[in-house]
Amino acid sequence: MHNFIEITGERGCVDQRFGERVGVFVDNLLRYKFVDDAHTHSGKQHAQVLIDRVNAVLRKHRGKFVHDLEVKLTFESKLVHHLDNGTRFAISSRTKTLAFDLAPSSNLPRHGYHYTFPFDLLDKESVSYLRCLQLSFVRFKPPSHFVGLPNLRKLDLYLLKGTTRQDLENILGSCCKLEWLSLVRCHLNDELRVVQPLSHLHYLKVIYCEITKIEFHAASLSTFVYDGTYIPIALRHASKLENAKISFRGAVFQHAAASLLDGLPDVQNLTLNVLILQLETRWTLNSPRVFSLLRHVQIMLMISYEDHDKILYIVSFLRVAPLIERLEVHFNGIATMWFSNEGPFRQEVPPCEYTHLKNIRVTGFRGARGQVEFLMHIAENAPALQVVTVDTTQRLTDAWFPDEVKPELNSDALDTVRGPLLERLPSGAKLFLA
Repeated sequence: MHNFIEITGERGCVDQRFGERVGVFVDNLLRYKFVDDAHTHSGKQHAQVLIDRVNAVLRKHRGKFVHDLEVKLTFESKLVHHLDNGTRFAISSRTKTLAFDLAPSSNLPRHGYHYTFPFDLLDKESVSYLRCLQLSFVRFKPPSHFVGLPNLRKLDLYLLKGTTRQDLENILGSCCKLEWLSLVRCHLNDELRVVQPLSHLHYLKVIYCEITKIEFHAASLSTFVYDGTYIPIALRHASKLENAKISFRGAVFQHAAASLLDGLPDVQNLTLNVLILQLETRWTLNSPRVFSLLRHVQIMLMISYEDHDKILYIVSFLRVAPLIERLEVHFNGIATMWFSNEGPFRQEVPPCEYTHLKNIRVTGFRGARGQVEFLMHIAENAPALQVVTVDTTQRLTDAWFPDEVKPELNSDALDTVRGPLLERLPSGAKLFLA
């Protein structure tokens, strides 16, 4: 990994040349990037050479405006003083973007020493200039008296250490102008909950975090991304939520759908990926709600042998999405799914018409009874249907295991639905088989 420190200042405030590095103007700003190259220096000289060169620049230009300060170093405890000085310099120079990526050395124990972000250096005036804060591999423990980050627009947190639910709630509650929030591998082992309204927040991402619940009051949220274990998600005030991409690891499909219906009722476009899936034998979800604005849905399902007989029950989701126009269902299953002759027939499905559904695409088609009956049910109950696509390719796994693709089985599977679908589709609808 290359160590580097990058400084961006106003044109005219920083010399164009310092030592061996030349400043580059970008958008009328002078950008310094000091890189410690392993081919030039060896051993522990890497970071020290870099620090010495940067300290000289900081001393020369102290008190002048610095737009960005980005630090990426392999962290060692002896660097704490220098990092604190860099933070002090950035804050006094009214920096707008502050970024620390301080991954420990590979031989450092997992729970070893990490840099503690110096909240005590931030006062009410200095933090008012800060617009973007990015922290990786940093201890994040704001004191109880911390003034907050009232003008912060973007907060990007990765692998924080020592952070509690209360720490994050206090910080986020003070970010009244926050627009973009990302948390990756930030383990709270508790709820991620913000009671105060974040009225400007439009992007929220939570990936691989050990948490038990997500709850935000974000009326302007337009994009939400989550990947992790199945947990309750409550974004009930997000009436402008355009896109949600949800990946659950370990969930009963109907439970996950009902939870999202309760927590994201106004989502317009939804991608739901369920790994380690279970299906229940029931046609309805335990919820009185419907997705009132949902138009486009992608469902990705890993079907186990135990659930071959339950595939048709995914229609339970369609019954709570009355305005859906486009549906994609991507199946991934083991070899025994080919022509599996198990499960109920579509005549057992309670009556339901999908009056707005125009386009359906199914991939990973294996000619299993549940898949065939699902397609027939749609064809018979979607009067506005215009396009049906049935593809035997398992989009998530066939590229990984090309030797498992069976062209002769693909053809036989498609033959099971070709004629029946053509007989049932509305006049003018197009059928594509691949």
